Amino acid sequence: MRDQEERARSQLMAIEQAYGIKIKNREEVARIIADKVDDQRQVLSICTSLNSWVAVNGYQGEVAIPSKLLNSLLDGA
Repeated sequence: MRDQEERARSQLMAIEQAYGIKIKNREEVARIIADKVDDQRQVLSICTSLNSWVAVNGYQGEVAIPSKLLNSLLDGA
């Protein structure tokens, strides 16, 4: 589980760097993802979806990933 959390955190940091944003709840999101997935493929899938969400919405500055969105992605993982 620790590996999944580190992987999720790294993916979220890459999203931050790519779009010049700060994910306010990055640590919480990484922990939740790690608690709910079984493998690294699922981490990548969820983080890819989050990347698309940020890109489509054109966020700038600080962003909080809504729990409703995260739960929806986890339900589909």
